[in-house]
Formats: sequence, C-alpha cells, structure tokens
Amino acid sequence: MGDKERLMDTPRSRGPDPRWIFPTRNDVKWYRRGKIVVLEYPKNFSAFERKLHKVLGGPQVIKRPLDDIGTLLWEMADGNNSLLEIYLEGQRTFKERVEPVDRIVGGLLETMLELNLMRLEYRPHENEKEGEKGDQITKNDGVQNLHF
Repeated sequence: MGDKERLMDTPRSRGPDPRWIFPTRNDVKWYRRGKIVVLEYPKNFSAFERKLHKVLGGPQVIKRPLDDIGTLLWEMADGNNSLLEIYLEGQRTFKERVEPVDRIVGGLLETMLELNLMRLEYRPHENEKEGEKGDQITKNDGVQNLHF
C-alpha cells in the first residue's frame, strides 16, 4: 500500500476527499526570511482596540513568521496542489515530526482560514489522473469556494 492509499485509509480521512480540496493563498503580503516565510497583514481592531491604539500607538500590521511546516503549507497553497499532495509532501519532508500529518497540517490550515489568509476551493474529481494538474481557476468556471 503506497503513501496515498495509506493516508486515505486512516479513520481521520472522513469528510471531503483531500484530493479535491485545493488550499489557495489570499492576497497577503509575504516574503522569505532565510528558510521561512513571513506573512504581513493588517490587524483587525475592535472599536475599543482602535481607541486604545490611538492613545498608545503601535504597529497596525502583524508580521507572522511561519515555522518550516507552515512555510511548506504556505508555499504549496497556490491553488494547484490538492490537500492530499500537501499532506504527502509534509510526510516526505518531515517524517514522524508531523504525525498524524492531517491533524498537524489541518490545524495550521484551520488557523490560516480563520485569519482569512487562505481559502479552500473544492473541485471534485479534478486530479483523478495521476500527475495531472487542474486548470487555473476563474470566477466563471463553477469553482465552489469553501469558507469556514
């Protein structure tokens, strides 16, 4: 049984098939610092926090450095790699350090979704032929965006 079949055969694989979910970065400023990615995005102040910020000052952007696992997720979340491909690359790269890979990568992905740094695109049956990449996404080709 190969990596793909073993991952698909786990009890945690319930839910949408990871072969058809494509994490995609939102329009966020990012750059490399050495081997890691740093994300830069505006703070989301509440009304009280805005008033406090006027008095105390401080930066209006968050600079969030990602660890090596987060960097892998961010770089692969280009809309061309399925969630399964990201899981498999995480297993290959980090071995038992990211076991179970679906929980570790899934937790990072969930945080990025909550912060509106990424979105998930659901494209059933897109990558069924081995090694075939999906077409670029446009708003008019029936892509379903999943928001959490």
